[in-house]
Amino acid sequence: MQLTTRVLTAFNRQARWSEGHIFAFTPEQIGIVEGIRASVAVAIMLIADLQLHIPDLAFGAVAAFWTCLCDPGGPNRSRLKVLATYAIGATFTLSVAAYCAHWGILAGGVALFVLVLLCGLTRSYRPTFGPMPTPTGLIAAIAVVIGVTTPRSAVGALELGGGFLLGCVWAMVLCVFIWRTDHRAPARRALQAIFARLEDMALSLQRLDVDAHADAGQWSELNGDHRRAVRLSIERGREVVARLGGGRARLGQSIDAAGRAYAVLMALSHYRAGSPHPFDASIERPLLERLRRLLREAAHQSDQLVPNPEPLLGEGASLLDEAGKQQGLVAHAIAVATHALVALARHWQEPEPEEHASEAAAAAGQSSFNVPAIVWRQALRVAIAVTVSYALGARFDVSFSYWGTIAALVIMQPLGANTWLRVVERAVGTIIGGVLTAILIARLSSPMEMLLFIAPLSAAVIALRLVNYGLFMIFLTPMFVLVSDFIHPASSLISSRAINEIIGACIGLAGSLLLWPEKEGDVLSDTVLAALSANMAFASGMLRAETDASARLDPLRRDAGLTSTRAEIARQRMLLQGRSQAAHLDRVLAILVALRAICGATNVLAITRQFEPVEYCGARADRYDALTELLRGAFRGVNPGSDKGSNARAAIGSLDVDGQDYLGQAVHNLVLAIQDYAADAHGMSESAHKDT
Repeated sequence: MQLTTRVLTAFNRQARWSEGHIFAFTPEQIGIVEGIRASVAVAIMLIADLQLHIPDLAFGAVAAFWTCLCDPGGPNRSRLKVLATYAIGATFTLSVAAYCAHWGILAGGVALFVLVLLCGLTRSYRPTFGPMPTPTGLIAAIAVVIGVTTPRSAVGALELGGGFLLGCVWAMVLCVFIWRTDHRAPARRALQAIFARLEDMALSLQRLDVDAHADAGQWSELNGDHRRAVRLSIERGREVVARLGGGRARLGQSIDAAGRAYAVLMALSHYRAGSPHPFDASIERPLLERLRRLLREAAHQSDQLVPNPEPLLGEGASLLDEAGKQQGLVAHAIAVATHALVALARHWQEPEPEEHASEAAAAAGQSSFNVPAIVWRQALRVAIAVTVSYALGARFDVSFSYWGTIAALVIMQPLGANTWLRVVERAVGTIIGGVLTAILIARLSSPMEMLLFIAPLSAAVIALRLVNYGLFMIFLTPMFVLVSDFIHPASSLISSRAINEIIGACIGLAGSLLLWPEKEGDVLSDTVLAALSANMAFASGMLRAETDASARLDPLRRDAGLTSTRAEIARQRMLLQGRSQAAHLDRVLAILVALRAICGATNVLAITRQFEPVEYCGARADRYDALTELLRGAFRGVNPGSDKGSNARAAIGSLDVDGQDYLGQAVHNLVLAIQDYAADAHGMSESAHKDT
């Protein structure tokens, strides 16, 4: 492997623990070249400021940096559209805000409220599986804050906007036309990370298999944390590929192959965790080792500009031949995974698949202007919060108050738990970055010396923008403090930054908690119910499927994994509210563990059905469909006065689910988990009712 790939693979394995928890860390998305390019864009504008003595060119340096920050990647045509929209919108809002602020605090506050509201309406809060390119609406809103704290006359506002627009255009020309990069590189890194995590999952399975002292907790980690990490890597890869213009079909084939291999490893880990006997040392363990090496080769080839199919084809054919001679689930499962990888290698030998016209039409349809209620509500909340922050800063003459206003703008999220998370990440990053800033401020005395540090800091910020928000803040803090000192030299910059960050965080938190807060409990319940329906639908779909229906089951399997992952993340974020709900969340965890077991057991039976004759199980699938509705009703109906809830609890309380196979036992455990949850929630509701 290349040196960069080796390093990223090592970091990626160490970052597995963060997947699905409150702090996401995605080292495969580091953009070293993009960071260096951004540092050049910023440095050129600052050098022009020093040589030409035009102060507004320093704002052009900020504009160039922001342009690089919101670069979405992908084909040049879509990048130009996004960056041009940002450049025009941010320049307009900056100039209007600066001019309105010239007429006083009231005019500035009204302009800030209206413009931030409009910027907020352009944002989207759809679920993602890791850091995404910075929304242009957010950057434009930050430009409004900068403008309203830089009052200018009409001519001055035009000059400020001109310098800002020049920086935007320069960065666009540099990024799109002069210093081009391979727009598929992030997708290749994402694919490399997916296969590396699959190899890591296989290695962990091997280690637990030979460990005679492995306990249930270790197997639960494999069937929980590992599966969540791989699923999120796969879905993050889909998001990266979706942003590409061409080559999506070929890269999509790689993701599909990874999904098939992932299903096999899920089945093997579930099968081994429930078996009292280890894998056979003479047959099954060697087969698993060869599959792991095949996954490692797939990771290596995924990082290449032109993947070489020969290693996968040669080793894969040999492994298929060996697995075909054996009987049993392990050999059959490894044959399924190997077949998917061999098919992928054969695709590499074929011409690049053409993009379907429907994909372009779908992408075009996504651009229609339709503002959901959550976006309206969040835009209004943010506009109110930043206006309050601006008014307080202006009323009490707080130095560099725009830092606090920007903090309030950035940390506010639709869900309160997400806002707490952003506050924690921003605080940790700012504290560490503040220490670095203090060291630099003490040693730098001239603008040229500042420039020599601003450029590499901007490179680090852009390189880490899609990796982790806390790391991003570590380098963003000293960079913008130095830029502020470059534009308006002042003392006590570090203390001003700290004070304003605290003020902004408090205002942002207050806005999230007081202004039409989203109900966190409803979000958790909705995600658990979605996971319950999706996993049971996967089980029913497998039972109704013919002997080999892999393609038909793939969407059901993916939906089951995604909904379970979202429910686990929602539960993790609920923990941020304190330990008062710990017992309740433990019951939820038991349900989620049972759902993971259902998914694993379904994969086991799906593989078995490909190699062994089975009877049509439509009647059993129908029973599972009916059971799903009963379980959903029991989970929802925790109100002691609810007849529907009481009936559902009574119905599942009398169920005796036959645990005749892996799937039956898993469904039986789910019923028990929901019985416990419903009884516990019912008892809590009864107690609360009596207290009132």
